[in-house]
Amino acid sequence: MHMLERAFVAVLNHKVWVAGALLTCLSLGLIATFLMTPLYTSTSRIEISPQAPVETDVEGAREKTIANEIAFFNTQYSLLESRSLAARTVRAGNLLNDKEFLAVYDLAEAEEGGTPNSAQRTRMAERAEKILLDAVSISPVRQSSLVDISFSTPSPGLSAKLTNLWVQQFVASNLDRRFAATSDARKFLEQRITSLRRNLEDSERELITYATNSGIITIEGRVDPVSGRTVSERTLASTDVEKISEALAKARDERVQAESQLNNSTSAADSWSNNAVSGLRQKRAELSADVARLSAIYGDEYPELLSKKEQLATLTRSIEAETGRARNINRETYSAAVKRENDLVGELDKITGKYRDQQRRSIEYAILQREVDTNRQLYDGLLQRYKEIGAAGVGTNNISVVDTGMPSRKPSSPNLFLNLALSLLAGLGLAAALVFLLEQLDQSIRDPSEVIDRFGLPLLGSIPKVEANDFEELLLDKKSMVYEAYLAAQTNLTFLTNHGAPRSFMLTSTRPAEGKSSSALSLASVFSQTDKRIILIDADIRSPSLNEMLEIDNKIGLSNYLTGFDDISALVETSPDFGFDYMLAGPMPPNAAELFSSARLGQLIDVLLRDYDHVILDAPPVLGLADAPLLARAVEGVMFTIDASSNSSRAIKSALARLRQTGAQIYGALVTKVGRRNEIYGYGYGYGYGYGYGYGADKKNGGEG
Repeated sequence: MHMLERAFVAVLNHKVWVAGALLTCLSLGLIATFLMTPLYTSTSRIEISPQAPVETDVEGAREKTIANEIAFFNTQYSLLESRSLAARTVRAGNLLNDKEFLAVYDLAEAEEGGTPNSAQRTRMAERAEKILLDAVSISPVRQSSLVDISFSTPSPGLSAKLTNLWVQQFVASNLDRRFAATSDARKFLEQRITSLRRNLEDSERELITYATNSGIITIEGRVDPVSGRTVSERTLASTDVEKISEALAKARDERVQAESQLNNSTSAADSWSNNAVSGLRQKRAELSADVARLSAIYGDEYPELLSKKEQLATLTRSIEAETGRARNINRETYSAAVKRENDLVGELDKITGKYRDQQRRSIEYAILQREVDTNRQLYDGLLQRYKEIGAAGVGTNNISVVDTGMPSRKPSSPNLFLNLALSLLAGLGLAAALVFLLEQLDQSIRDPSEVIDRFGLPLLGSIPKVEANDFEELLLDKKSMVYEAYLAAQTNLTFLTNHGAPRSFMLTSTRPAEGKSSSALSLASVFSQTDKRIILIDADIRSPSLNEMLEIDNKIGLSNYLTGFDDISALVETSPDFGFDYMLAGPMPPNAAELFSSARLGQLIDVLLRDYDHVILDAPPVLGLADAPLLARAVEGVMFTIDASSNSSRAIKSALARLRQTGAQIYGALVTKVGRRNEIYGYGYGYGYGYGYGYGADKKNGGEG
């Protein structure tokens, strides 16, 4: 059966308990609702704005921002329910002197004796704080930065007053925390800035002293505004090296040029670029031409020719003088260039040595410079932070009031429908717990097929529960469910042995009143309908029931034979209604167990089997008596009867164990009294036969035998 279906069946089986639990909880909820003091709720809404995060593209920064916002809001919610805020509200609202507050919560009566002393006021304040914390409700609005703050008290005016007081003090406490944090931060930064300023001054002083002592003179230095480091710093020595190197290169160029002019002094002197020499040479060329012409015409002694020759000699001497002067100038220029080059080389060697020495000393200088830069960077950063703290957050608050609390016209609680719904849920829970507990404690046979798993017995049949007065009529009616049930059991018996139904078997049970006697009579009747000769023996000589079911006197029977009476025919009678022979139990002997342990019982069954097809014994219950195990040894096998409503699985197992210890062959179980409760599980019988059965001895036990 499906689990849900089993649960439904369990509820139906215990419907009285379920109804009782529901009615009890609903009644308690209704009574509690009418006894509760009406409460009025006032709500104020505020907005809590988190600090704007700094935009960044760093991986994971957004997740961290979201986590910080969640932590921020959770912190604010906790602060809204803090005891410190309750204490501020008590002080700000002067609630210990508020007559309405004291009267509503009965604080004034709790402190007797006039004006409360200091200890009493302390206790009153603690009680007032606890009252406020119990009355306040914090409800964040989903998907927003809004928060609803509510107070529920017996007075609508007091609820509104407490709500607004609570909000005001929360806003004020937030400002106090911001100012306190700013003040502490400024004090801390002031101390750090003073210390860093001193460190910066000391490091700068040490740097200058070292530079002075080492002769290190820096020029063109500047501080990077981003990193705060000193960059592009040059010393005087490095500048001198650069300048002398440039001058030396220029002097070398001039010396090379002068040397070139000196080596080519003749051509240089004769160059037409020299204006003076060029003019003289032109005149000499003209005079040479005139001398040649006159000499050709007039001869060497011509006076004008002689004058021209004199002029030509003078010009030649002038040209040679100019050429010598030019050569001397080139020589002097070259000597000066060589001297300047040599002087610059010597000066460069000197300044280079000085520069190299400064470089060695600059290592320590660079260390000191880095220390100065680090101190300056720390100092500038803290100074900027100090200015920011001084300017940020002054006079601002990230909490704003959206709606103030107003007195409510209608009470918010008790809510009759809500309380009844909760009571119903509680009732359902209680009913479920009761049903579960009862089901766990209930060891009865809900499903006849359970005997297979519980006790290891085959199910031979399941018999419906009927009224005792209707039993005989139903058993004789072949269309009744009772007859069909026993017919099915009889059919199952025919498959137990290779010769069909066992020729001798007995019916027993764990305890009395489980339907074994009625079942023995019914099986005997059903067997007799198959043209079989059947004899039913009432072997329960301690508590016989066959005589009462057949409504005859129990004067003679089995006990007589066991005690020595040998006329079996005198002990056997025939039932005209059911069509089988029977032997009653007879008078109860004082030693029943001894009689069953004798050989006469087996001899009796052997004799009866000569004349009858089947011998059926209605045996006593197993527990408490030794009779049933002794009887089991005298028959082929045992049919074990189990009451479906029996709540003694442990006793049944114990009874079966006793039978098995004697070597008895237990064919299976016959489950009796299967009623409407078992019908729900699929093994009941309809058509009006779900009540109780049995008569005779069964009548005394309410239909059980």
